[in-house]
Amino acid sequence: MLRSRHTITSYRGLTGQPKRGMQTVSQSTGQWIEQVRNRGRQLAALDDRSFRAVAGQCRDRIRTRDQAILVENAVESFALTGEALRRVTGMSYYDVQLCGGFALAAGTIAEIQTGEGKTITTALPTVLHAWSGGGVHVATTNEYLSRRDHDELRPVYAMLGLSVGLLQPQGPTDEKTQAYGCDITYGPGYEFGFDFLRDQLALRARHRRRLGDEFLRSLQGFDAGEISVAQRGHAFAIIDEADSVLIDEATTPLILSGGKSRAATAPALYQFARRVTLGLNENRDYVIDTVKRTIRLTAEGWKVIHEAFDGRPAGQLARPWSQLVENALRAEFMLRRDVDYVVRDDQVMIVDQNTGRIHDERKWSGGLHQAVEVKEHVEATAENETHARITRQRYIGFYDGVAGLTGTAEDSESELREFYRLPVVRVETHRPCQRKQLPLRCFDSCENKFDAIADDAAGRSRRGQPVLIGTRTIDESKQLSGRLAAKGIAHVVLNGLQDDEEASIVARAGVAGTVTVATNMAGRGTDIKLDPAALAAGGLHVAAAEMHACRRVDRQLAGRAGRQGDPGSCQFYASAEDEMVRARAPELAAEMVAAAGPTGECRKDFSAPLRRLQRHAEADALTQRQRMVAHDDWVESVQSSLAKRA
Repeated sequence: MLRSRHTITSYRGLTGQPKRGMQTVSQSTGQWIEQVRNRGRQLAALDDRSFRAVAGQCRDRIRTRDQAILVENAVESFALTGEALRRVTGMSYYDVQLCGGFALAAGTIAEIQTGEGKTITTALPTVLHAWSGGGVHVATTNEYLSRRDHDELRPVYAMLGLSVGLLQPQGPTDEKTQAYGCDITYGPGYEFGFDFLRDQLALRARHRRRLGDEFLRSLQGFDAGEISVAQRGHAFAIIDEADSVLIDEATTPLILSGGKSRAATAPALYQFARRVTLGLNENRDYVIDTVKRTIRLTAEGWKVIHEAFDGRPAGQLARPWSQLVENALRAEFMLRRDVDYVVRDDQVMIVDQNTGRIHDERKWSGGLHQAVEVKEHVEATAENETHARITRQRYIGFYDGVAGLTGTAEDSESELREFYRLPVVRVETHRPCQRKQLPLRCFDSCENKFDAIADDAAGRSRRGQPVLIGTRTIDESKQLSGRLAAKGIAHVVLNGLQDDEEASIVARAGVAGTVTVATNMAGRGTDIKLDPAALAAGGLHVAAAEMHACRRVDRQLAGRAGRQGDPGSCQFYASAEDEMVRARAPELAAEMVAAAGPTGECRKDFSAPLRRLQRHAEADALTQRQRMVAHDDWVESVQSSLAKRA
C-alpha cells in the first residue's frame, strides 16, 4: 500500500499505474530497497546491546502513530529485521524478498513462487505491524507449518524485542490467552477462527447470567466484569498459503460443536438405518450426483424407508428418519476409507482433502459421522451439539488489515478481490526457474498408470535422481507403495499416518536416489533440500499420480521441483479411472480406454479435455462458495433485523 512515498496506504505504488488483473511488483520499490541496504550496513556495525536499543526506538516511533505507518519507519524496520536475521541465522534477504515484504506490509496477496523463502519474507511485515502494538496473527495451513515457522523465527523476533506465541489446537484457554497476548501469534488458520467462536460463546454466556450472579461472583473474589476470552483483537493477519486458507478451505464454514446433543438418537437406529440402506436400489430408491457429491431419496425410496420404520418409536430419533437413511447412504456409497477418512485406534478420523492431513479432533455434523462409524463397525459416538459457526470470509473481515502470500495466487485473483477485497501482486523470482515440465501421460486404468510411474521412478532412482510421487489420496499412496515394493524399489511414504516422522521424511526426500510417495501433505510448505549428487543427477523429479480438481493444487505439487533455481522436472499422469474423469466425464473415460495401446498408455493427447474438466470443477467450487456467502449474509441480515425489533 505505498501510494505515496510517505505512508503505507495503497498497493498501487508497488505496481505503477493500476491495470486489470494481477500485476508484478515494479522497480518502484528499488529506492526503498536501496535505503534498506544502506541502513543495514550501518546496523551491522553495532554491538547487540546498541542494536536492541535502536530496535526499541523504531518500535516506539511506530507505536506512537495512530494509523498510517511511515515508509521511513518501514525501511528502518526492514533493515533491523534483516540484520537480526543475519545475526541469528547467517542468512540475508534478497532484493525480491524485500519486494515481497513491502507488498505484504501494504496489505496485498503476494504471489511468491515456491522455494523463494516465503517463511523469512513473512518476518518483514510481521515485525513492522507487531511494533504497531495491536498484535499480528500469522496463519498457516496446518499445525506442523505453524510450529516449524514459529521455531525458526522466534530467535529473530526475540532479538528485536518481540514476544511470539504458538497456538496449540485444543489447548486450555489460559495457554491460548498467553499466546494471543504476545506481539506475534502463530497458528493454523482454522484455529484462529475457532478461538473467535469460543470467545463469542463466552461473551454470550456472560450476557445470559441470571440476576444476582455478578454480585455472588464478586463475593467469591471474582471480577464481576471478568470474561474468559482468549483473543485480544484483530489488528493484522498474515496468511501463509493464502489461496488454500481463504479459498480451498472456505468452501465449508467453521463449525464449533461440543458436548452431547440434548436430543440423542438411539444407537441401534444408526445400525437399523444402515441395514435399510443396503436393501435399497440405486436409481429406483435413491439417486447419486457424483459431480455435486450429493445423494437423495426418490419418492419410491421415501415410501420404502418409512414402511421399514413403521412401528418403531419415533421418540428415539433426534432428527428425521429420512436424514438418518440419507446419512447412511452417503457413508456407504460416497465417503471412502483412506480417501475421505481413516480408521485409527477404533476411531473415524477425517482427512482434509486439500492438505492430505488427518484431523482427529474434527467430526462430520448432522449424524453423518455416526453413520460412518457404523459402516466401519466401530462404536458410534454421541452426536455433538453445534454451538456456533462462521464462514472464513466473514471472520477475515474482522481484521483491520490482512496480507497473504502463496505461490499460486494468479488463478484466484478475481475471487480474492471479490470476497476479501485483497489486491494480488506478483513478486519476481531470485533466479530463473529451471524446472522441466514433461508431457502428460494418460492410461486406460490406474493399474497400468501405477506400473508406469513405478518403472519411471525406478529408472530415475538408479541414476541417482530423487523422486517425489504425489498422490491425491491415502489409498493411492498405499497402492503405489505396494507396486514399488513388488518391483523391489526402496521408498518411504508420507500420507498423514506418520505425523511424527514428517520432518525427517521431508529432510531425506532430497537425497540422491530417494523415492518418496506422498499425499497433498508434501504439496505445500515443504522445502526439499537437494544434496550435491541429487543436483548433478537432474534435481528432484515430481511425478503427479493424478490431476487434482483444482489446478492450483497441481501447481503447488509441481513447485516442489526446481526451487530457488535448482534443476528439476515434473510429469503428470492420468487414467480413465481417476476420480475427476469418472465423476465428471464418463464419455471421456471411454474415449481414453479406446485410445490405449498394448501397455495401457493412450496414443492420443488428452491434456485439453482434462484441463477443461478442471476448470468446470473450479467453477462449481466457486459457485458453492458464493452460495454459502450469500446464505451467510442473509442469516446476518435476519439476525440484525430481529435484534433491532427486540
